[in-house]
Amino acid sequence: MERTSEYYITKGFSILVNGLAALLFLCCLAYAGYALWDNWAVLHEPDAMREELIQYKPTDTDNLEYSFRQLLAMNPDVCAWITIDNTKIDYPVVQGKDNFEYLDKNVLGEAAASGSIFLDCQNSREFTDFYSVLMGHHMQGGQMFGDMDRFTDEKFFSENHTGTLYLPDRILQLEITAFLSADAYDNYLYRTDWTSKESRRELISHIAQCARYQRGGTLTEEDQIIALSTCSSGATNARHLLICKVTGESDAEEGGED
Repeated sequence: MERTSEYYITKGFSILVNGLAALLFLCCLAYAGYALWDNWAVLHEPDAMREELIQYKPTDTDNLEYSFRQLLAMNPDVCAWITIDNTKIDYPVVQGKDNFEYLDKNVLGEAAASGSIFLDCQNSREFTDFYSVLMGHHMQGGQMFGDMDRFTDEKFFSENHTGTLYLPDRILQLEITAFLSADAYDNYLYRTDWTSKESRRELISHIAQCARYQRGGTLTEEDQIIALSTCSSGATNARHLLICKVTGESDAEEGGED
């Protein structure tokens, strides 16, 4: 049968359409592969960074000076290392010029969706304030401050209540006294200037009101409080906080490691 020019035009058009469809499919497949890789990279980034820096983690008063010398050489914004026992919370702490700088930068100052654990910019980086706030992203797999979800279980809260804050010149032993659900715009929990005893008692009373779980004796205006804050999946502005009080302090040994 004789094939007309219309046949060849139709055939060519069909081949072109099929080719474009195949190309589009390959592009979608490539994009899906990239998206999966990117998601995997974001999820594993905090663990990879921690594994890179864990060799510099302080362990006792003997190596505080050496550890922080190394960490500060990498980034002078490093001011502490926070560890909450029996969780994945075990990271260096930085302090930026504001509370946005380290939302998307890792502890080395590089762009990172997981951000860093950072101290409120209004707090003293020497941790001499009555109330200090550490913030971090709520990441899947318990990374960054994602493991704070474990404290939503009352049994886990009751059985796990210790942590450590390592500073360049001393080590603070922490006791977790409360687990809170709150709002990101809470006028008490995200305020850092508590100078009078009366105002401190107001904060302590507010902590008790917001507490989902609380243990031990009541906090006092003489205690030093360290709060850990992260997002909650409950609502856009929902936050979870661990309230810790300092129960002991060890000064760095003079001389340190070389």
